[in-house]
Amino acid sequence: MVVSPMNRLVGALLTALCVLAISPSSQAEPSALDEAPAKEEKPDTDKPKEKKAITVPTGTAMMVKTANEVSSDDKPGRRFSATLQANLLAGDEVVAKAGSQVYGQVVSSGKVGRGIVVQHSNLVLGLTDINIDGTMYPIQTGSFSENSTSVILRRQTVVVPAGSILEFRLTQPLTVKK
Repeated sequence: MVVSPMNRLVGALLTALCVLAISPSSQAEPSALDEAPAKEEKPDTDKPKEKKAITVPTGTAMMVKTANEVSSDDKPGRRFSATLQANLLAGDEVVAKAGSQVYGQVVSSGKVGRGIVVQHSNLVLGLTDINIDGTMYPIQTGSFSENSTSVILRRQTVVVPAGSILEFRLTQPLTVKK
């Protein structure tokens, strides 16, 4: 059998490659790319965060700005809306930011003593709900009240114009999950 120089060269190369592949000194060090990828630690954003309860104590003041006019001509139960004028705090923690939507209602209203000499009008308002980060929370506050007296055949209505700043105080603590 005649072996051509080309076949000899190919055979020699194949033998050399086999020796290199078997030889322990010829094995390359594993690189970072050769290793199996380690499991990545997922950030806590995938896990639902545990919400903590924050309580705003009784007596905390809430300054609100009315969005619409309310008057003693309105029937009890009529709802009105307002916006919180300052952050609502529990200690140093902000529970509701200024600008949060607040809702209230007319607690009582009316005219008393429709006589010729003296007539009284009264209006009592209270807050009922606050929207904190898209969640409505019921609240109980003291009332804002206004009276007027009119003498001799003049009709007097108590009016709280839109844009009025009113102060209410919580009569029950408000607990919020944040």
